[in-house]
Amino acid sequence: MKYIKLIGYMASAATLVLSVILIWLNPYFEGMDKVSMYITLGMLMLPGIVFAIGLFLHRSSILLISFIWSFPYSMYMLLTPGIFLMFGITNFVYLLCFVLFRINKIKY
Repeated sequence: MKYIKLIGYMASAATLVLSVILIWLNPYFEGMDKVSMYITLGMLMLPGIVFAIGLFLHRSSILLISFIWSFPYSMYMLLTPGIFLMFGITNFVYLLCFVLFRINKIKY
């Protein structure tokens, strides 16, 4: 069980680091406007934080909500070149952690 949580925390931390890179250090874009920054915060960073909270509280429903919340934007980022395709990979790790939580009888 602790390995599942460790993988989940690593995915959440990777999402947060990638979001910071996307917002402030993006090599593919000159400058991010305020709207794009808020979309990134709302669609990538917040679900990563909520996912970590769900892991800490042992709540699989929170993990599922976080996965569904970040899924559309992560799939869009999966199709981009470079490092930002890692958002899609971290989103699949969210799903993997949710499934493993359910296999280990953590229902809600």
